Amino acid sequence: MRAAMSALLLIALALGSLPVKAEQPKLEMHRVGVNVGDGSGWYLAKSTKGSFSVRLPIPFNDFTTYDAGTGSASHVVGGKSTEGVKFAAVETPITAATADLESIPKAFSSNPSNKVSDVARNMRDGADTLSFAVDGPSSGGYFRYIRTKERMYMLSIEYPKAYRELATANRDKFFASFELSGK
Repeated sequence: MRAAMSALLLIALALGSLPVKAEQPKLEMHRVGVNVGDGSGWYLAKSTKGSFSVRLPIPFNDFTTYDAGTGSASHVVGGKSTEGVKFAAVETPITAATADLESIPKAFSSNPSNKVSDVARNMRDGADTLSFAVDGPSSGGYFRYIRTKERMYMLSIEYPKAYRELATANRDKFFASFELSGK
């Protein structure tokens, strides 16, 4: 549950929905509101300090957070549409809490108002990938976790119920656009 909550906190910070407080991780903003499209209506979001890129259907922010306790860095690119649909990609170090991918959808399921579905897991090119959907009372989300030997990556789309079709229409292209840059 801690890993899921940490990832959600990072997403919220990326999208500006939480005020930054002293007890939260240190934030280093690299770029804000990047709106240079790639000609297809999407935006190439290459993490400034992370080792990944992804394409987003909306302008995005690019930043790094540092855990005050451990000093570990998490790299985030993400944005929020005018409809309230949030797209984010997060790179974090692997921790004991994130080492077990199967515990992540279970953590979402521990809230009785959430319904977890479409759970799929596979191994490819040395990466362990877990994808699933979460449906809650007023919102939902699509999640993909990718664990490599050294790092964990989380791609997410969170949406208000009224915009589920918009999120679903962008899900496959967003998830498929993820690339490691080899940093």
